Amino acid sequence: MLHVFKHELRLIFRDPKFWIPFVIPPVILAASQGIAVSRYGGQIMEGMEGYMMLLLGCLMAPMGSPLAGDSFAGERERNSLELLQLSPIAPTRLFWGKLLAIVPFPVVFALLAQVIYWGTHPEISTVSALASILGALSAVLLTTSFSLMLSLRVKTVRAAAHMSLFMVVPILLLVQLGHESFLSGLFVPVTTLAISVLLTILATVMSMRKFVSL
Repeated sequence: MLHVFKHELRLIFRDPKFWIPFVIPPVILAASQGIAVSRYGGQIMEGMEGYMMLLLGCLMAPMGSPLAGDSFAGERERNSLELLQLSPIAPTRLFWGKLLAIVPFPVVFALLAQVIYWGTHPEISTVSALASILGALSAVLLTTSFSLMLSLRVKTVRAAAHMSLFMVVPILLLVQLGHESFLSGLFVPVTTLAISVLLTILATVMSMRKFVSL
């Protein structure tokens, strides 16, 4: 499993295009916020900092989808999935090695972007900041597990990446409609994270069984 983990990390670091999605959301959000402030004044952003921090974390979450999509669909597209299954490494170890190489990237980048935003906006309360971080973690877990399931069921990386982007719409709608209650305390964020963890475990077990049965 450790060998697969290291191999996947080498592939990720070798291809610079995988880093592009992690840079785009913070740049777009900062640019849109700067345009709004320059056009309408700083008053337009008063009370919106917590919402923007939550939105930033949730926008970063699906950026790991290309990595998850490439994990198995990429192997199939490169005609190397069969060779991978014939290797002496147990299928479960192969699966966990690939999964563990994917998850850290969206988690680290989402948290890093939020911490930097919080540092530049100290007026955000600790409760709102922690709620935003928990929301980002929930979004990362759900989108990564969903993308991983798609990667095992489609034939190309492009199809996996495109289909996984459908997760962005419901996440943004939930942020737009429920950010006030979500940021008002920690009960809703903690409950959301607990549900996300359970759904992620379920999706991961299903994906592992699917990979073993291929």
